[in-house]
Amino acid sequence: MTRAMRTGALYAAMMYLVFAQGCIRRAGRNTDCKWQPEIPLHAATERHLSADAEFAEDLAIRYADSRHGLHSANYVSNDAYVAARDACLQSLFQKIARQHGAEVTRVSAALGHNRARVDVAVNLPFAVVYVTALIFVAGWTAKKYPAREHRWVTTLTIALVGSVVMAVLGCLVAELYAGAAEAWRLGNGHLSYREQRVWPVAHQGVLLITEMIVFWGLFLGFGRNRRRSTPKPTLAGTRAQPE
Repeated sequence: MTRAMRTGALYAAMMYLVFAQGCIRRAGRNTDCKWQPEIPLHAATERHLSADAEFAEDLAIRYADSRHGLHSANYVSNDAYVAARDACLQSLFQKIARQHGAEVTRVSAALGHNRARVDVAVNLPFAVVYVTALIFVAGWTAKKYPAREHRWVTTLTIALVGSVVMAVLGCLVAELYAGAAEAWRLGNGHLSYREQRVWPVAHQGVLLITEMIVFWGLFLGFGRNRRRSTPKPTLAGTRAQPE
């Protein structure tokens, strides 16, 4: 198998993870703030309650968008929109709680949790592509500005600028990509406040620092390999003495 085929297979497998972890359920979607009972009834595990709470949240946003949203005929104000959305969400939480014989507080507390598998599946493809770009940029920087041929200050300054630029760009693109993937997963282009829940947005500082650390690790690694592979200069006119 060629390298291109292996790379294609890897990306295909990662995208499959995104689809497999995939969407919240489609059945029962509506804009009337109505909850469709489960048939058959699933066990009230934390993971299932999280899924139910997330679906209820999407129904509440759809309801508020259609009945009280900015482009609806009944729009009054943003406060009225938020109040209608939250009232619908609490009503749905109560129905979920009665359906599963659980407390409403347990249902509401489950919202936004148990996302580890979704976050890994969504962000892993971007991480692979981004690290590939870092390898290229860090390798080019180490080759173009080796410390042996330039002052250390110059080399480190260029590497610092490169790491900051790549980290900032990485964060911006990661947020756009993760937001688009989340919108696809939910089947709703209006994420609303849910955008703050996607991993690159919720952990922006950690992501920025991690990207800079990875860049510096690659840059120093490429620089060390280059120094090892570069032959040491010999004095002009000297000859190797036979042993």
